[in-house]
Amino acid sequence: MQRQNFSRIDPKRKHTTDHRKKQFAEPAYKETQYPHRLNFYAAPPTADITLEQFEQWAIDRLRVLAELEACSFRNKTLAETAAHMKPLLDKYLRLDSNSSSSTKLHDERQKDHYSHFILRLAFASTEDLRRRFTRVETMLFRLRLNDETARERNAFIQSLSLDWEPVTANERTKYATELSATSGNQKPGGGEEESWFKVDWERVPDLVEGRRVFLKAGKAYVPSKEQASMVVAEFAQRLERALEVGPSQTQMHPR
Repeated sequence: MQRQNFSRIDPKRKHTTDHRKKQFAEPAYKETQYPHRLNFYAAPPTADITLEQFEQWAIDRLRVLAELEACSFRNKTLAETAAHMKPLLDKYLRLDSNSSSSTKLHDERQKDHYSHFILRLAFASTEDLRRRFTRVETMLFRLRLNDETARERNAFIQSLSLDWEPVTANERTKYATELSATSGNQKPGGGEEESWFKVDWERVPDLVEGRRVFLKAGKAYVPSKEQASMVVAEFAQRLERALEVGPSQTQMHPR
């Protein structure tokens, strides 16, 4: 009688890896680069930090998020919130842009990256805490996105793995009049720093209803000034999914 080898994987049968083993695997150190001020926090940090950094960074970010939440409770507008939060952000969670002359860009962005994941651990235990964390982190991301220059915001959006189709130079030339009318820019095609993406029109019904996009062959041509709301929504959705997975994927080692 022939013995069946159970150690081999049947190529006709779908093989799935135990996600628990993957989550608790020993993390491999990898130096994190921060080419942009904005961050979707897709990958957890793996380097060692001191216990003092762990505690202080968490406290500083918590101060910022608590004040953002207070602004929401007071029904402050986005402009009022931005003005109120600026001195607090400069003090506790400063993030300078690439165009600045700061020599501390990496340190600032490392603190932002690590402090996000430290608090993610603390807020991931219940559904109410996860919802609260997602809401205030999304508010913080929106403030930073609105504060970005058009050039750096466009560079960040293009670095994301979004299923948005860039509008080609030929299309911008072909539909220059329509795109300029949509964006409100007098320059043909919307200007050099204006970026455009194509998405199915069903994904942006509010923009279609408000006639803030150009429609062609079932696609909505979305200018950069209207992309902010789409990026913020994508940030919130990804954070919600990440929090549902659980905090065990985050592995940091205070020294």
